[in-house]
Amino acid sequence: PKFAHLPMIMGPDRAKLSKRHGATAIGEYKEDGILPEALLNFMVLLGWSLDDKTEDFSREEMVETFSLERVVKAPASFDPLKLLAFQDRHMQRLPIKQKVALVLPFLQQAGFVEAPPACDTGPYLTRIVEAAGDRIKTAGDILDFDDFFTADEQLVYDDAAFEKRLRKPDDAAGLLSKFRSCLADAEPFDVESLDQLLHGFVEREEIKMGQIIHALRVAVTGKGVGFGMFEILAILGRERCLRRIDRALELSQV
Repeated sequence: PKFAHLPMIMGPDRAKLSKRHGATAIGEYKEDGILPEALLNFMVLLGWSLDDKTEDFSREEMVETFSLERVVKAPASFDPLKLLAFQDRHMQRLPIKQKVALVLPFLQQAGFVEAPPACDTGPYLTRIVEAAGDRIKTAGDILDFDDFFTADEQLVYDDAAFEKRLRKPDDAAGLLSKFRSCLADAEPFDVESLDQLLHGFVEREEIKMGQIIHALRVAVTGKGVGFGMFEILAILGRERCLRRIDRALELSQV
């Protein structure tokens, strides 16, 4: 038999690898939504490299190019941030249908989507995943967009964002109420039309975009940040947007 002593794996601080560095059981990476391909690609480069520039390998390329001769003697560094970088690259290469299939179990486990899912779940989820784009770096990141799966009357508002965007500005509630009327008559209710609608509103009211768009975002999502405002409105649809705005306006007076 021939034996090879591979380099020790250490944390990024060069201390002995431990859970505080991200060392964990393989099953936990799966639970976090890390792709097997990303984890394998990351691990093959712990103490080995093909050259000084190639980082991304398919499984077939790993088998073809790996050799013990290129394994280094120095300890390798297990950097969780680098693992996430590999995960991000692999995730963004996936077809949208595969991404949807990956995030669905996380929504079901959290109770946001029933099992088996309703017929309209696939198209709805596809729109969210497409709009979120590279914000979904692991499958579990879909839970950051729980506002799309929460009943309108149960939407939770971030206290700091609500105070800053809806309660504090003197004109926020009034402007939001006016734009609510515009949304009620918007036709069609799609991204391009909503974009034009809001820009037209800003021009007519002679205000800055920030005076309305931040209040609108908090009102319909409960959060101060997120992906494109017009995509959010179009995905939620007219009736859900109006209900959420009405509730936010009511709460802003409390």
